[in-house]
Amino acid sequence: MTLILTQSARILAAQAMTIGSFGSAARCRLMLAVAIAAALSFVPAMAAPADQAFRQGLSAYRSGDYGKAMKIWLPLAQKEDAAAQAGIGFMYHRGQGVALDDSKAAYWLRKAAEHGQPEGQLMLGSLYFYGTGVEKSYVKAYAWCDLAQDGGNADAQMCRDAALQSFKSEDDVKAAFRLSLELHQRFHRSR
Repeated sequence: MTLILTQSARILAAQAMTIGSFGSAARCRLMLAVAIAAALSFVPAMAAPADQAFRQGLSAYRSGDYGKAMKIWLPLAQKEDAAAQAGIGFMYHRGQGVALDDSKAAYWLRKAAEHGQPEGQLMLGSLYFYGTGVEKSYVKAYAWCDLAQDGGNADAQMCRDAALQSFKSEDDVKAAFRLSLELHQRFHRSR
């Protein structure tokens, strides 16, 4: 899969290179923003199923016809197609073809994440990290991003590490490790 960074991702990456004067928490948040910006620049290009309908929706998405993409992906997502669920969640998160709604984004991303879809897991973890559409929880952010990393999403490590550095206590660390283990047992999909 080829990663083409958007202009905003390139700007964030340049800023990340010059953050030596920031504290570790600020550096951590900026690096997470870079990872998420990179992920957002290619999430709809996720590992597509062999399904022709999904590819038609992806083609519509890439050409900017978000309404057509939604029309194609929604029935697939309702039939538990994880890639379509992640695509719809992404569209709600970005407000592409639909009103921006992070609660709906979280709903669809959770469904994709629970089906073992690593991009959905990363995006759900990032929503928890920032408290966008869900309650803010570094513990849940860590667990979902850890699962995404183990599922093959290279950007998930930054999300996981940012959450880890944001913990306030040893109890947070223990809770995150417990939840991560639980999610791995329930939702990890072998590649």
